[in-house]
Amino acid sequence: MSGAVAKRYARALFEVAKERGLIDAVETELKLVTAVLEKDAEFTQVVNHPQIPAEDKKQLISQLFQDHVSPETLNLLLLLIENGRQSHLNDIAAAYVALANESRGIVDAIVTTAKPLSEEEQAEIAAQFGKLLNKTLRIETVVDPSILGGVLVKIGDRLYDGSLKAKLERFAHQV
Repeated sequence: MSGAVAKRYARALFEVAKERGLIDAVETELKLVTAVLEKDAEFTQVVNHPQIPAEDKKQLISQLFQDHVSPETLNLLLLLIENGRQSHLNDIAAAYVALANESRGIVDAIVTTAKPLSEEEQAEIAAQFGKLLNKTLRIETVVDPSILGGVLVKIGDRLYDGSLKAKLERFAHQV
């Protein structure tokens, strides 16, 4: 499925969620569903198996998620199964999160450092990059000792590399 199709499904779900005041709830539910599918490979195989009838898959999805997600999210899941597009839920969820963030003026950032950041350090990074982008940053932190020091910030498809490892590599190429 092309990204355009994923965006269409995401846009349709987003419009319904926005109309009903459920933007945050649906985002949380999509993350829950994708996490379940990522953790349980056997369940994912069943849902994606071409020889299992769509009605059986829909019944399984309903039984598993109806008490945990809104009717809007459940309807999306059932529609995806009906149209044979359930294997693309991750793309749809990512597109939905992007739409939700855009509507809230939020940008997700992955901040990688060699050691854990304090709350103050996270707030400082969020403030500086938020000012640069004129948006509010929602930060997810990752600790990776291999960067040696400094910080690596990934926002969308942009990478701001202030790691000591990268600085040393640039220095080595200059010499």
